[in-house]
Amino acid sequence: MRHVLFLSVALLTIASAANAIPNPSAVFCEQCGYDYQMRDGGSAVCVFPDGGECEAWAFWRKCNGGLCDQPDCGCYWPCIGPVKIISVDDDANGPGDGTSWSTAYRFLQDALAQARSSTKPVEIRVAQGIYKPDRGTSEKLRDRNATFQLLDDVTIKGGYAGIGSADPNARDVDKYQTILSGDLDANDVDLAGTEWQNIDDLIRWGSRKDNSYSVVTGSGTDRTAVLDGLTITAGQADGADGPWDGPQVNGAGMYNHHGNPTISNCTFLRNTTCGYDRRTGGAGLFNSDSNPALRDCTFIENIAFGANGLARGGGMFDVNSAPILTNCVFRNNIVTGYDSDYYGGAAYEDNSRSTFANCLFIHNSGEGGAIQLACSDLKLSNCTWAGNGNAVSCDHWGCGQPQTSSLEAVNCIIWDGIGVMPVTGWFEIRITYSDVRDGWLGQGNISVDPCFAQAGYWDNNGTPDEPWDDFWVEGGDYHLKSQTGRWDPTGNSNSAGGTWVNDDVTSPCIDAGDPASPIGYEPFPSGGRINMGAYGGTAEASKSYFGKPVCETIVAGDINGDCKVDFTDFAIMASHWLQTGL
Repeated sequence: MRHVLFLSVALLTIASAANAIPNPSAVFCEQCGYDYQMRDGGSAVCVFPDGGECEAWAFWRKCNGGLCDQPDCGCYWPCIGPVKIISVDDDANGPGDGTSWSTAYRFLQDALAQARSSTKPVEIRVAQGIYKPDRGTSEKLRDRNATFQLLDDVTIKGGYAGIGSADPNARDVDKYQTILSGDLDANDVDLAGTEWQNIDDLIRWGSRKDNSYSVVTGSGTDRTAVLDGLTITAGQADGADGPWDGPQVNGAGMYNHHGNPTISNCTFLRNTTCGYDRRTGGAGLFNSDSNPALRDCTFIENIAFGANGLARGGGMFDVNSAPILTNCVFRNNIVTGYDSDYYGGAAYEDNSRSTFANCLFIHNSGEGGAIQLACSDLKLSNCTWAGNGNAVSCDHWGCGQPQTSSLEAVNCIIWDGIGVMPVTGWFEIRITYSDVRDGWLGQGNISVDPCFAQAGYWDNNGTPDEPWDDFWVEGGDYHLKSQTGRWDPTGNSNSAGGTWVNDDVTSPCIDAGDPASPIGYEPFPSGGRINMGAYGGTAEASKSYFGKPVCETIVAGDINGDCKVDFTDFAIMASHWLQTGL
C-alpha cells in the first residue's frame, strides 16, 4: 500500500511539475512577437502579421535558435525577438517620447522618425483620431509630397482607445477608428453621394487640389513592414510632373514601387487620382514591381479620373506585380473621365500575377467591369461578383502588344457578365465549380440564383427603355441563404455583432465547390464540401441542409452532419486521405 501511495504521489508531483512548465512553442511564438492561438481539437498555431499561420510546434522546431524562412511551414516570418513599443495619440498634450500613452507622440511622423533609428523590431500603436502626413517635427505644413513611409521591421497598428480611456490599450479598429488623411487643410467636400457628372469639378477644381499626392508609401519595403487597422483616405494624385508610374498621378491612398508590405484590416476610402493628358490610376492602391500581401482590407468609393488620358483601376492598379489579397472587399469604386480610356472599376492588372481569395466585388464601375486584364494572369478562389456589369474582361493591347492573359477561377459566384475577350489564343479562361450567371462551360459549374441574403440591384428609375438613368440600390449582404443557418453580420446577439439565422430556402451554392478544396473553418453541419462564394471555407460559411433539423447529438464519424454515419462520410474521408492542414 505504501508503494502504491508513494507511486501515486510521485506521479502527481511529476504531473504538477509538467503542468507548471510553460509550453515551449507558445513561449517561442510570443517571444518572437507573434500571436499564439489555440484551434479546435487542441492544436495550436503561431499567427503572423499578414494573417498567415504556422503550426506552433513546426515553427518552434524549424526556427528555434535563429532566423529562418520556414519553407516547410508555408510562411516566411522569422523570429524577430522583443518588440519596442511606441505610442501615438493626437490628444497628447506635450511633445512626448512615445514610451507610454501618458508620454505619447502627438504626430505619427515623429514616431516613424524614432522607429527609423531604433533597434528593430518596432511596433507603433496609434490611438483613435486623424493623422496627416504633413504634421510632425520635421515636416512642412501643406506639403503635398509628404507621406507616411512604411519601414521594414516596423508595424503600425491603429484602433487603440488611447488617452482618456479606462484602458488605453483596448483595441477595436471599428470602434476606435484611426484615420490617415490627406486632407491637409481639412476643407474637403465629401464625395459620398456625389452625382458622377459633378466629379469632374470636384476632383479637378474643387477642395481636394491641396491634398496629399499619396497618403502612405510602401516603396522599398519587405513583408515585415506592416500596416494594420487604419483607414487611408483623401489622397489626391493629380500632379503634372514626374513619370507616368510615379506617385504624383498614382496611388493616392497608397503607393508602392518595389515594395512588398503587409497590409491588414485597412480601409482605402475615397482617394482620387486625376491625369491630365497622361496616365493615372490605382486611386486606392498602386503597385509597381511590388508584391504586397493584403488581408481583411476594404476599398470603398475610390475614383480614378482621366482627362484626355488613360485612367485605370479605381480601387487598385498593378503593374509588373503579384499582390495576394485575402478576405478583401471592393465596393463602389469607379474609373471614369472624358476623352479617355478608363478600365477596371475595382482593379486593373497590367503584366501582373495577382491572386484573390475570399474577396467581394460589388458595384464597381468602369469600362470592362470590375477587373480588367492586360497581359496578366489572374487567380481567383471563393470570390463573389455582383452589380459590376461585367466581372472581368481583357484588354489584350493594354501592355503595348497582344500577349496571352489567363483567368483561373474556382469556387466563385460570378453574378455579372464576362466582358470583352480577345480572339482565341490570346486569353485563356478556366472557370470550375462556380456559379456563373450567364453560364460557362467547365467542370462543376452551375447557373442558378445563388440566393444571397440581401443583394443589391439596379433600379430602372421608372424608365425601363432608358438604361442610362438606372441607379444601384445597395443590399449589402452576400452571405448565402440556408435553412440550417446563415451568418447575419447585422445581428447583435453576441459581442462579435452578428448572429445565426434560418432562412426558408437554401442556396444551391452550399456544398457545391471543388471537392478537392479544404473546407477550412466552415461550421458544423458541413456537407464535407466547400461552399461557393466569398464566405466559403470561412467561419461565416452558411451551413448545410439535409432536409431536416440539425442533429441534437453529434455522432462520432458523422463528418457531414446529416445525423448518420454512412458511406457518404467514408467517401469524404477517403477523398482527403493523408491530407494535412499544416
